Amino acid sequence: MTDPATYDIIVIGGGTAGCVVAARASEDPSRRVLLIEDGPDPRPIPDVVADPKRQSELILESPYVRMYDVERPDGSSFPLLSGRIMGGGSSVNNLAVVRPMARDFETWSAYGGPDWSYDALLPLMRAIEADPDFGDSPLHGADGPLHLHRGYHLDDPADPPVRALIRAAGDLGLPLCHDLNVPAPYGVCASPYNLKDGRRQSTAVAYLEPARQRPNLTIRADTMVTRVLLEDRRAAGVETRSSDGELLQVRAPRVVLAAGVFHSPQVLMLSGIGPEEELASLGIAPRVPLSGVGSGYQDHAVVYVTFQGTTDLRETYVIPKVRLIAKSDPSRDVPDLHVFMRPSIRMEGMPPLLPVSLHLLEQRTTGRVRLASADPSDLPIVEPALLEHPDDVAALLGGFELVRRLTAHPALGAFYGPLLTPAPDTDPADHIRESYITYYHGVGTCRIGPADDDGAVVDPRLRVHGVEGLWVADASVLPTVPHANTNLAAILIGEIAARELSAG
Repeated sequence: MTDPATYDIIVIGGGTAGCVVAARASEDPSRRVLLIEDGPDPRPIPDVVADPKRQSELILESPYVRMYDVERPDGSSFPLLSGRIMGGGSSVNNLAVVRPMARDFETWSAYGGPDWSYDALLPLMRAIEADPDFGDSPLHGADGPLHLHRGYHLDDPADPPVRALIRAAGDLGLPLCHDLNVPAPYGVCASPYNLKDGRRQSTAVAYLEPARQRPNLTIRADTMVTRVLLEDRRAAGVETRSSDGELLQVRAPRVVLAAGVFHSPQVLMLSGIGPEEELASLGIAPRVPLSGVGSGYQDHAVVYVTFQGTTDLRETYVIPKVRLIAKSDPSRDVPDLHVFMRPSIRMEGMPPLLPVSLHLLEQRTTGRVRLASADPSDLPIVEPALLEHPDDVAALLGGFELVRRLTAHPALGAFYGPLLTPAPDTDPADHIRESYITYYHGVGTCRIGPADDDGAVVDPRLRVHGVEGLWVADASVLPTVPHANTNLAAILIGEIAARELSAG
């Protein structure tokens, strides 16, 4: 069945970047834009999504998070996550608004050319944000759609554990960093969040909501895209499946795939765009051979260590006050760790447990995303390949030693007692390899690069190699994982894609 309506642009995926693309593209009233989201589009936005105090419930108990089970080399498993709701990851994440470092843009420029440099993209980064603290800085914006909120500033009065952390970190050489969205942040940083009046500012709120009443924007939720329609090597629209199983073809000369790091490569491969042998083995006729589709996956490995506490650390003490941006080795020129002191865990009859999380901001190996089958309903298989390089394990060991020094400092020693996990008789490297999870910051499965790069899927303008009229616009295009949370990077990619669509 074919939809009688036609569009100028179809955006596949109402996630973090997809909402940006649809909102920006529909600013031109002459363009008919269709946004298709696989998940729901609840309005009003449920309180479990909008209220950041309900974050744990949102992740663990709501229907708005999709989980993908992956295995460690020892056979144990852990979940990866994505948002399955309008706004995608920006509707379910921990609300951090953290820019990639200047070094990340330098790396990406090696794949995408000078248009991917920090200086070239700074105007777009400024246009995204409304930063009430630093909006008058040449690095920041004051009137963009995304509102930044810092509930705590480093010169504010602080609860005793926060004062102790700042003192201990300073004595270990970590300086105060009042604005972590500078080109090279380092030290004890006050964290900005996408909050306004205490409510989450996802891209569904900040970008899409003001655009909803435009007559040239159509939004379809609870609708799966099963493939991109190709005529020769040109995108001609999409095939969708409704919640009741009805297939519908929708026509448009330009299609933007913004389904995320797991599902953008899935849709490409279901459309016959990807590694030929892999597609053929599943009975999918290869239409456009692109060996890089699904490869290049990177993420941030996360490891927890736990101490016996002398007192409770309430959530209001440590969240969302500060994060440490640190180096696993003092000789490094770029920080490679985020360190968070976490709220206490209470178990009856036991002293409080005080966790600390270590987040490695680099990955020296790459994993992949591949199809489980030719059925679009089957979740793709994710092989993250985390901590396969010994230097990544060594970096987390360096972070572990930093945390031990921090908690042994007299200021923090008033709160942190003996190390419980890993146990004294456990090799910390074994603990790291056997317990890691991720920061949920996957990138790379449709990465940028020139046409002669076998691993590249899109060109520097986000156009799929070998297919006219098809773009990818989400974190999957990033060739390396940034030294930051990926929420703001995904919004930036949505802005880049919107700009490219306007350029023709």
